[in-house]
This record gives sequence, structure tokens and C-alpha cells, in this order.
Amino acid sequence: MNQSSMGGRDEDDRRTRLRDIDESLDRLRADLTPPSGDAGDNVDSGQYLAAREELEGQIELLEYERERLRVELGED
Repeated sequence: MNQSSMGGRDEDDRRTRLRDIDESLDRLRADLTPPSGDAGDNVDSGQYLAAREELEGQIELLEYERERLRVELGED
């Protein structure tokens, strides 16, 4: 396989990864629903906040990777 073919393959892999990231971001953002109006207890509130922080961290990492891929692909 010549170098230009390999470069095309790398670009295809990046574009595929970019699509996967966008799909993952959509799912994670959908999971970031606000808590119910029910006051609940402190344990529920703490668990909700911990889960939300985890999701926000995952979203941040994926957004960073998406931006990096977009720059590499010249889509900035």
C-alpha cells in the first residue's frame, strides 16, 4: 500500500471517529437531564451530582478529541 492510500485510510478513520464522537456526545447530553422536581434526600442529590459530574467530564474529553480531529482534518 502506498503512502497516499494510507493517508486516505487515516483520514477515513478520523472521520469515522468524529462521527462516533458526535453520536456519543448526543447520547451523553441527553443523559444530562435536570433532576426531578421531587426534593428527594441528600443521598439522591449527592448521587445525582456525582453522576452529572462524571457525564460532564466525559463530554469535555470527547469535545476536546472532536476539536483535535477537526483541526487535523482541516475542518476548524
